[in-house]
Amino acid sequence: MAERSSWWLVVIAVAVVIVWSSQAFAQEAVLPVVAVRVEGNEHVHTQLILSAISLGLKEPFNPQKVEQDVKSIYDLGYFAKVWVETKRYPDGIEVIYKVQELPVIQAIDIQGNTVLSTGEIRQAMIVAPGQVMNWKIFQRDLERIKALYSNRGFLMTAVEDIRFDASGVLHFTIREGIVERVDFEGLQKTKEYVLRRELKFTPPVVFDFAKIKESMRAIYNLGFFEDISMKLEPGSDRDHVVVKVKVVEKPTGEAGIGVGYNSEKGWLGFVRYQESNFGGNAQKLELRYEFGARTLYRISFEEPWLFGEPIFFGVALYDRVEKKKHWVEQEVVGEYEEERLGGQVALGGRFGDAWHWRIQYKSEDITITPLSGEPPQADGKTNSLTPTIIYDTRDDVFNPHEGWYCTLQVEFAGGFLGGDYDYTKYILDARNYMNTGENSVLALRVLGGIADRELPSFEKFSVGGVNTLRGYDLYEFQGDKMLVANLEYRFEVAKNTQLVVFGDAGYAWDLQEPIDLGDVKIGYGVGLRFDTPIGPIRLDYGIGETGSQTYVSIGQTF
Repeated sequence: MAERSSWWLVVIAVAVVIVWSSQAFAQEAVLPVVAVRVEGNEHVHTQLILSAISLGLKEPFNPQKVEQDVKSIYDLGYFAKVWVETKRYPDGIEVIYKVQELPVIQAIDIQGNTVLSTGEIRQAMIVAPGQVMNWKIFQRDLERIKALYSNRGFLMTAVEDIRFDASGVLHFTIREGIVERVDFEGLQKTKEYVLRRELKFTPPVVFDFAKIKESMRAIYNLGFFEDISMKLEPGSDRDHVVVKVKVVEKPTGEAGIGVGYNSEKGWLGFVRYQESNFGGNAQKLELRYEFGARTLYRISFEEPWLFGEPIFFGVALYDRVEKKKHWVEQEVVGEYEEERLGGQVALGGRFGDAWHWRIQYKSEDITITPLSGEPPQADGKTNSLTPTIIYDTRDDVFNPHEGWYCTLQVEFAGGFLGGDYDYTKYILDARNYMNTGENSVLALRVLGGIADRELPSFEKFSVGGVNTLRGYDLYEFQGDKMLVANLEYRFEVAKNTQLVVFGDAGYAWDLQEPIDLGDVKIGYGVGLRFDTPIGPIRLDYGIGETGSQTYVSIGQTF
């Protein structure tokens, strides 16, 4: 009986302890927070830490909320350790958030960067020497560095070897993407070296999208391909990529007999063999015979890379007989037949991505045969040397939508070159193409020329007709000085069809006449361009001061 009484006493005692403990914990859980403090911070402002704390004064102490506050403080990124201590008072609980700051950054050591300077990378970063290290901000810095590479056209594959040593130095290494090699697909006729020599970089090299884009444009502008595309594939390791270039070749040769029509010169028959990619070597060969409104015998050959270097070489021999009108003060006073028998040799090269030079020697015998009225009396032999500087940033040399094309040339005739005529001609041709939207472009050309003395009739500047001043006759204005301006708005109205709205202005003056803009003639009109295998067919209707003209030709005006 005594043993049973003892057992019940133990049970009652345990129950009392449990009840008392539950009441004590319950009482502590509902105690209010009477103070919140931060300890341990030396460089990080207390107010910044307090802004991450959600626990408020006078609210009941909540362990889950305190735990969340610890995480929020740690997520600020400045601390190696965050913990909490509490002090209990009769009227409530004081909560003390304790922090251990990361060291202050003494220096930043960046390795592996070659295309961007350390200074450029540092400018993209927020963390800097003198600040407490913050891993969260540093991760965002890495994103900014990657964006900096991307915006400059470079590929950054990774950032490695990140460490922050005890001396306060932050180390990291940038892994720049490397183009391991370039592979070509789709070549059937064109030799691979023809494309490879147009690359603006030599693998292995740091990936530079601007250089790759420029290389793709240069390959397309060879004129041998209907389409060209590029994609990246993994290389031998994660830092290397392979650039795959796929091309679709188009016919580059033409042989046959045909008939053509030019609204200014009439019907032409021709027999022609032309190959712009002779042997797949990017050489151009042409044999041509024309008859009808004009008689022409011509053979020409061009090599864009002489002896494996980017040196242009061209040679041509020709005999051209053409009927012309003799204009004097905008009146036709006679007709004649002009024969030019001669040849030319040219050399050229590059000095920069957009700049080219060319020098041409030409020798011609000109014969004038009267047909009616009063033809010009001058004929004879001319020998000339013409150096030319070319600036070309067009995106597409065949159908440009943006960029510039400018040439400045000086033709020196006679002198030590011999011949029957001595003169110097200066010619500037500046063109600008502005992309105005999908499948539309605004094109502007300014063409000017001047001679140092009175020119023979067959060398005078001529303004009028399909290529200079529409709405007027071919060669209607002739002189020793000229000025022409053309403006065209071209937009696609159907596949392979463009509608063109244009305005032209121009005139030519004799040597002794001052250049008077009041003399300039104005023409305007509309036209169509049809893309065909032999090039764009051009149909223009131009209106001038005295009437209108319809023109049919091949190729863009400029």
